[in-house]
Amino acid sequence: MVIECDVLVVGAGPAGCSAARAAAEAGAKTIFIDKKKEIGIPVQCAEAIGTYLIPFLPFRIPEEQLIWKIDGISFWAEDITIKRKGGMWSSYAINRDQFDKWLANNAIGAGAKLLLDSELVDLEFREKYYVTNAIVKTRKGIRVISPKVVIAADGADSTVLKLSRLKKEHEGSIGEIKSYEMHDLQLDNPYYDQLFIGEFAPGAYGYIFPKSKTTANVGAGFLFPQKSIDHCYEEFLEVPVVKKQLKNGKEVTEKSGRVPFCYLTDKWNYGNVLLVGDAANQNIKPLVEGFLPAIACGDLAGKRAAKYVSGKNTLDDYSKDIEHKLGFLFKDSDILLDIAYDLLQSNAAKERLLSLGINTNVFSYKKIEKLKRENCDDLKRKLDSWNNSKIRQALTYLSEKSLFHYIC
Repeated sequence: MVIECDVLVVGAGPAGCSAARAAAEAGAKTIFIDKKKEIGIPVQCAEAIGTYLIPFLPFRIPEEQLIWKIDGISFWAEDITIKRKGGMWSSYAINRDQFDKWLANNAIGAGAKLLLDSELVDLEFREKYYVTNAIVKTRKGIRVISPKVVIAADGADSTVLKLSRLKKEHEGSIGEIKSYEMHDLQLDNPYYDQLFIGEFAPGAYGYIFPKSKTTANVGAGFLFPQKSIDHCYEEFLEVPVVKKQLKNGKEVTEKSGRVPFCYLTDKWNYGNVLLVGDAANQNIKPLVEGFLPAIACGDLAGKRAAKYVSGKNTLDDYSKDIEHKLGFLFKDSDILLDIAYDLLQSNAAKERLLSLGINTNVFSYKKIEKLKRENCDDLKRKLDSWNNSKIRQALTYLSEKSLFHYIC
């Protein structure tokens, strides 16, 4: 028996739930599936969402989902610490499993049908990239779903991309993250996220993201593996400024995962397939923030799919929808992606200092080629000078008042 629907969403994470809700709300017969047995489990996320992105969401987040307010971010490299506060640097901690369940219930409430423990195993095509049938393995056996549109929201290791032969992956495309939620910590400042750039994590960062005064998600990751992820994580824990905060900590829940850094495809729609979330690399660089962008883009994908099945416009307009709403963010992100990718291929002190300056907006990305010609001592002097300057105080004030980046 073939199950017909207007929109099939593969993946019930933030992107998939948002897409399913939007499509169903717009009147499309929508099914969303996930191979997990329970929404939001396991958590594979640092569980921080930037406040500057909240205005781009299609709905209001209930206060109970925002469990801990973060004032800013503390960046560390080569024994230099730079703190940024307010604006784009502030965030909330969430419980990802509860947030995902809330998103899924919204989609169900809008009329979408959720199928858990249901894994996409094959796709049948009428012609290139035009899916006619999705073969899904469920607990009740194989089911065939015939959609008019497929929304791929199934992450960095997307089955839709694999079956469609769309995925182009190379070294450094996807980051490997080793992470745990830890309890009984002695955090230097539980109201600041902490990012660490060091030789412990070739091609990436270590982090401490608080969820309370004594609880945080702690992790390390890399893009260009020179040693095992376990080794990388253990070296990060031995960094003195990290070790003293974690000395009595207990690893409670593992939250390791994979996250895309580079684009895995050339565009976001192919035939009757739309890509969203991690499958589309819709995260903001250089900090690779993807949770709220996935929700915003998922909403646009669902609405565009519903318009398409009702005979209004084409799926090609999906990219234009994103450009209209989030284009300026992705434009800056793409520039920073290229710069960060280049810097992260080296594990030398100079590149770590450049990454520190770029990530904190102390160094302008427009001057990166000139900055590359400077030595470590000169870069350190610039960073120390900014830390002690009146300019820093002025920019901190401005960043608290505005969404946009300020680069000196």
